[in-house]
Amino acid sequence: MKFMRSATRTSISAVAIALASLGGASTTMAEQAAMTSTAPMPLDINYLLYTPDSFENSEKEFPLVVWLHGGNQGGSDVDKVRESGLPSLIEQGKSFPFVVFSPQNPSEKLLYPIERIKAALDEVVASNRIDESRIYLMGYSRGAFGAWAMASQFPDTFAAVVPIAGGGTRHYLNRTNENTAFWAFHSTDDDVIPLSDTVTLVQRLRELDRNVRVTVFEGVTHKGVEMKALEDPELWGWLERQQLIQPETTE
Repeated sequence: MKFMRSATRTSISAVAIALASLGGASTTMAEQAAMTSTAPMPLDINYLLYTPDSFENSEKEFPLVVWLHGGNQGGSDVDKVRESGLPSLIEQGKSFPFVVFSPQNPSEKLLYPIERIKAALDEVVASNRIDESRIYLMGYSRGAFGAWAMASQFPDTFAAVVPIAGGGTRHYLNRTNENTAFWAFHSTDDDVIPLSDTVTLVQRLRELDRNVRVTVFEGVTHKGVEMKALEDPELWGWLERQQLIQPETTE
């Protein structure tokens, strides 16, 4: 018992010394200095830009589609972006009634740097005749992750968002614009990104009473979902009907 009391007194003394060293009047506290980083952030983004045949001879504003490619087309060789998805359809001669902005993810491994993509998009919009109420966002696989993120981060930009075989963060979907339309695509046989990733996000949008629809393919691989969605003729008519009407501000 004497040993136990001695050990207890030793522990209490140690705690008291520690507390005194933390809060004693004679102790000098370390200060946190407020600093501002001056490290430069690269803003250069490679991209492809498609304009309709009637663009040059017209004075009207055109809708714009942002296409975010999948994971195997990132890096610095922008020609890789032509290999699949919407740019590949354009390469094959398919025409569209809107401008198509296809930025390249500068990383071959990481998710899209969405702030840099948005800065490049703003530059394209400012230098072309773009109807800012009809900007549409589409993305496949890693690009779909980028689409979900941009819909939450920049809610006043996109009239419609089309994520194909991707996922995202459910928690931030409450930041999406209530006037933005969503159409998600996925497959039951996707062995790269599970269907549940899309289902979770669509369910959350429904809870938020957003305008959302989902198409689930059967017997289609992860890679196959990309073109299966883009070849849906109903998608393009639906897309053209979407317009983001900003609420009127009272002065």
